[in-house]
Amino acid sequence: MRVGMATQHQSLRVGLFTDTYAPQINGVVTSVQNLKRGLEELGHTVTVVAPRHPKQIPDRNVIRLRSAAYRPQPEQYAAFPPSLRKVLEFRRRKFDVIHTHGLGMPVIALGVARFLGVPVVHTYHTRVRDYVHYAPMYATISWLVDDERWYARSSQLSRRVSNALHQRLETSTQGLAARVDTWFCNRCLEVISPAAPIADELLEMGVRTPITVIPNGINLATLTAPGLDPFHAHGVPIGARRLLTVSRLGKEKSIDLLLERFALIRASLPAAHLIVVGDGPERAALEQYAAELSIRDAVTFTGYVSSAVIGHYYQHAEVFVFASVSETQGLVALEAAACGLPVVARNEMGVTECVKDGQTGYLVDKDDAPAFAAR
Repeated sequence: MRVGMATQHQSLRVGLFTDTYAPQINGVVTSVQNLKRGLEELGHTVTVVAPRHPKQIPDRNVIRLRSAAYRPQPEQYAAFPPSLRKVLEFRRRKFDVIHTHGLGMPVIALGVARFLGVPVVHTYHTRVRDYVHYAPMYATISWLVDDERWYARSSQLSRRVSNALHQRLETSTQGLAARVDTWFCNRCLEVISPAAPIADELLEMGVRTPITVIPNGINLATLTAPGLDPFHAHGVPIGARRLLTVSRLGKEKSIDLLLERFALIRASLPAAHLIVVGDGPERAALEQYAAELSIRDAVTFTGYVSSAVIGHYYQHAEVFVFASVSETQGLVALEAAACGLPVVARNEMGVTECVKDGQTGYLVDKDDAPAFAAR
């Protein structure tokens, strides 16, 4: 962090304000946990501030804010602004800097930082424009303008109007999301981008705050610790060619596209078996889609897997496949490569810096399905 107040011999009191934290499992949680551990190893004092979660484990260095389940994204909890008691607790901890992660909590953190008179550093984990389908009322408006509604099917004109409205909804919400990103970043002392392509995009969006490219780290000790083959417990057939992906199961992760491309692989390699590690709001729809593609028996959905054992999945797979183009870094691709697992990914956004094409894997044109399957 380029905060300008720390020296080699001076420790900082850091507040990590994040939308999501353990016991949730996702890339932001992994990044925040690794950052917390790394800062503490350097002698800094770290406090995590996160939304309250029904399954949270008490931790004196984690402050929880009142929260409510976020209906468009059921596994996510949205924090309410802190009470006076919490604000006084923040002041008692005498933060030197606040480091934000996510979408909603950073806005709360900005107000806290102004009250405390401390700078804000923001890590840009999430391209908000790729997540507009989780915005309040988006699903309702999208449903109303869908061309499958009876009033849209009544004539060609109605269908054209419906399509135009849906396109307008997408364009306007994505444009608004980009403006929100720019507004927030320009109120920070520094912005950290996990990958150079993301930094370039932020500059194009009008971010004037200094941007430093610092990739999120991974825990090599945990990832590479030898472990037993976990796939037998999930019913993966003996002798199957194991393709692995690790992802939250949301629309923005393009798992549906991955299933389509796996169907092509399966046609030429009948022994291929896809293991999908992760969970999310699209799981039921993806399981149904796998059945429609006639590959359901060749796809295993494991649900969430603890970070303590995720390395065993990488170690016992043969290829890591990744279809998302919404990543600011693609941390799971880096984890796979660290475990010696070749990666096949679409050549777009942050994941391009986690894969050395032709060395640690292959980057394929994002729209070239046959080339992806061939790799």
